[in-house]
Amino acid sequence: MKRKSIALVFLLIFSLIFLGACADQDDDQHLDPEQPIQEELIEEEIFEQLDRIETEYQNGRQEIQQNGDHSYQSVSPFTGMPVEDEYYNRAIAVSIENSPAARPQSGINEAEIIYEFMLEGGITRFLAIFWPEVPEKIGPIRSARPFIIETAADYDALFLHAGASPDGFQMLNDIELMHLDEIYQSQYFWRSSKRRAPNNLYTGKSSLGDYLNNLDEREYPDQFNFITASVISNFSSAEEITIDYWGGYNVLYRYNSLENNYYRYINDFDTPHQVESGEHLTAKNIIVKYVDTYTKDEEGRQNINLNSNGDIKLFRDGTVINGNWERNSNNQLVYLDNNDNEIEINPGQTWIQLVPNGTEINY
Repeated sequence: MKRKSIALVFLLIFSLIFLGACADQDDDQHLDPEQPIQEELIEEEIFEQLDRIETEYQNGRQEIQQNGDHSYQSVSPFTGMPVEDEYYNRAIAVSIENSPAARPQSGINEAEIIYEFMLEGGITRFLAIFWPEVPEKIGPIRSARPFIIETAADYDALFLHAGASPDGFQMLNDIELMHLDEIYQSQYFWRSSKRRAPNNLYTGKSSLGDYLNNLDEREYPDQFNFITASVISNFSSAEEITIDYWGGYNVLYRYNSLENNYYRYINDFDTPHQVESGEHLTAKNIIVKYVDTYTKDEEGRQNINLNSNGDIKLFRDGTVINGNWERNSNNQLVYLDNNDNEIEINPGQTWIQLVPNGTEINY
């Protein structure tokens, strides 16, 4: 269609030139008295045809845009990646299990940010932040802990979970946080027959349905200082990373220089951490965040202090940058280098690994 239109335009332009040349012939040439009128009619037809071609071309452009030629208007405040429009959707925060029986998980590869917390019993649990879209399947969903609830509250998110520890229930009663608990609002969740309880609970876009559409709009500030162009100084190479949690559980990352991201592994580099679809989990940035941690009861439940300052290690671009974390005057978390400058991170998915002070990180 486009080639045909261009050819027709050239033909019409040639016709106009030809008519102009005829009008400039010698004065002694015999002219039909009706010729000026005929020429005007021909010119009108030509311009009408040009108008039709222009309309056809514009309609074609609109059709192309509707079929995938997107015009990006903004960037995600969570990843710094382009988005098609300025979204005011509420973020969704989901408590997801990471015990061996819960793997492979679903949906976390589509999260903007993923936190990993150390729990009792030698396991860890994720808090996955989704925005602006919600996957069709997220889980397995498990219970909340105070530090997971606090982190969800930092995003003023809709928090999804299945029950909580005793002090977790108390915190949910004490703070203002929208949340859906499977115990009381089971219509927004479902259980898979392919897994055993309790690691078979899921939610997703279809299950949440109109609840998401009725949420108040929310505009988020940038959650990180996203990189534009910078020169890294005072760094060390870090292409293979091992984070030693407890109970014989380790998290490993291996840098891929061609893709400029880190592939995630569990316990050794022979065991890739994959989601249910088979996709290997990756990260553009890894922030190891040191926090004050202690065991507070006979069940082994952990108390994690999210309000005191602490050290960090930022892994990006195959390097490590040392720094610290703190809360600014707006109570927003910021990540600083050792010169108190806000650290820049790559646009893309970020994993935040919370570890007790003194945890050994090998790279």
